[in-house]
Amino acid sequence: MRPFARLPRLKNVVFGTLALALGVGATAAHAHNTEAGELRVLPPRPDGTTVMSWRGTVAPPMAQQIRHAFEANKRNSKRIVFKLDSGGGSVQEGERVIEVLGNIKKTHELETVVDRGGKCGSMCVFIYVQGQRRVGALASTWLFHEVSYTDPATRKITRLDRASWERLVDRYLRPAGVSDAWIAEMKPFTVKSDYWQTGADLVKANSGIIQVALGNQQERAVYQPGQPNKPTRVIAPIAERPESPRTPAPPTAGCRRYFPSIGAVISVPCS
Repeated sequence: MRPFARLPRLKNVVFGTLALALGVGATAAHAHNTEAGELRVLPPRPDGTTVMSWRGTVAPPMAQQIRHAFEANKRNSKRIVFKLDSGGGSVQEGERVIEVLGNIKKTHELETVVDRGGKCGSMCVFIYVQGQRRVGALASTWLFHEVSYTDPATRKITRLDRASWERLVDRYLRPAGVSDAWIAEMKPFTVKSDYWQTGADLVKANSGIIQVALGNQQERAVYQPGQPNKPTRVIAPIAERPESPRTPAPPTAGCRRYFPSIGAVISVPCS
């Protein structure tokens, strides 16, 4: 498989400055991440799957890059897998991205993914739920909060816009099948606040955001010299159901000790 094809990196931007330059005001879904965005695209696989990955801020020219990448690969693709690792960004650009994804879904299957260790915050969440199949890791982080206005000079939030955020929730979360009960429980935590969740939290609460959960264990492959295509597996496949929390082991004789490195309490010989 060839390496990702890199599209031009964006320069770092302040959301307020960018919005003013576009003539649309300083409205943005404030992100805890100002990393410039980058789209990477893998060539279509033999099964017709094309993988696109967006890492960084939701900001122009994100929508344009996704559109161009799709147009370049659509004839050899049946399914688009769109991976996200973003703290959010511009509402306006996010809605343009959603429009592009909507056009993709007219002719192709669309799967969205937030992988282990990844994040999806603010406007990223509304983009993620556009997937017809949504895969998310238990060990991922998610952020929910109101739309904000940012001062272009100080980069500080100057105003929160609850009404615009409520519009995004009604327009994108509910039609995507996100639980009304979960939305009602989540909303009070977002009043003038950042509300953080893990993928495990979302799955356990039956939020409807993540449809297919990735467990916390992942196989590693060791490649032998001279045999690059024949990896030796060193960790067994996941045995637990990712959707279900692990059942604690029954008490056994001896002493119990918590090991932070593995996040579990196990029995050890009493000293």
